[in-house]
Amino acid sequence: MLKFLVFLFTITPIVTLSQTNVKKRKPGELFIQGSVNHLKEPVYFVYIIYFGGNNEGSGSDSARVIGNKYSFRIQTGVTAQITLYAKNPRIPDNVKNKYMITAVVEPATVVISSTDSFSNATISGSQAYTEYKLLNTRAEPYYRELSSLFRGLLKSKETGDKEAIVRFQKQIDSTSKKMNNDIYYEYLKTKSLSFLQNYALYSYARSLKNNASDDDIKKVELMYSKLSRNDQDSYFGIQTKKKIDSYKIKVGMMAPEIVQRDNLGNMISLTTKKNKYVLLDFWASWCGPCRADFPRVKELYKEYNKYGLDIIGISKDTDTTAYLKTIEDDGINLWPNALINEQITKSYFVYEIPMKILIDPKGVIIGKWLGSGEENYNSIKSMIENNIKR
Repeated sequence: MLKFLVFLFTITPIVTLSQTNVKKRKPGELFIQGSVNHLKEPVYFVYIIYFGGNNEGSGSDSARVIGNKYSFRIQTGVTAQITLYAKNPRIPDNVKNKYMITAVVEPATVVISSTDSFSNATISGSQAYTEYKLLNTRAEPYYRELSSLFRGLLKSKETGDKEAIVRFQKQIDSTSKKMNNDIYYEYLKTKSLSFLQNYALYSYARSLKNNASDDDIKKVELMYSKLSRNDQDSYFGIQTKKKIDSYKIKVGMMAPEIVQRDNLGNMISLTTKKNKYVLLDFWASWCGPCRADFPRVKELYKEYNKYGLDIIGISKDTDTTAYLKTIEDDGINLWPNALINEQITKSYFVYEIPMKILIDPKGVIIGKWLGSGEENYNSIKSMIENNIKR
């Protein structure tokens, strides 16, 4: 995302033709009419990034501000999340909240009026945005509590207080679960025909943890099945389906076979790893949390490889140069790494990274972890320690 934003703010602005185009809004089209008034600093261009259109639709555009007005026409088809950025000519590469507006809107004529500062905006014409604002208002007390808990967690990590770290993490998980049940799930139960339905379900689904219960997963599956075909085919719908599918790889099932050439050109196959414990590490060069975990993965390898632990890295990179450079730069050439292929993606439902899967000598999955950090590392290490024979 960071690279994308840097690119976005450095490209020569593309002037949107809709500035002077007052034609009638097409079906499925989001028409944004924006204005900026009494700003302390001039705004010459406005940029937009949007997620949520049909078929994983997403994109970006820019518009010149003429006579304090700008506009965008985007064919989203369904509800989308939009983020508008105003480029400050004094500090062109500095993106701050006061130059930013985020909203969730359905295809409609949406009027955005900024006064005094770009982010101080009133938005009208969108039912989805009205409900989005209401949801955020209801969630605000939870966000305040979570912010305080995260500060406590950070302080505990700085002081090395392990008991406090565990306590704060449990409180964060508990508060997050309560917020998602009280806000998003309750909304989904009562607003089945809302324009915000696909976004609210996506927000609820992505909050589910590694150890989500079967009941929680079934809740999401049922609500997903009730979405319209358009909403299922939207960015939010597709991401929700991927989240549901990610739980199809479960502890206790046989690990699907992996066949792929590694970074040295040698063939990798799980069938050749019988009588070994295998840790699959799914990563990418552009994934910061993945790379932050590499030192921990190296510690596991150095401590347990001699006792029968093998590691296989699977990268989601499409840039082979970046993939190979990361292997060398981050020192993960201690074990084989391979680029993901369609068979691996479909077999392991690799939609979120970092992801780690531990397989026992019989080929059975005995552990699965999404995300990164010390808590996951300790869990993986404990699992290995309790199973491997020294």
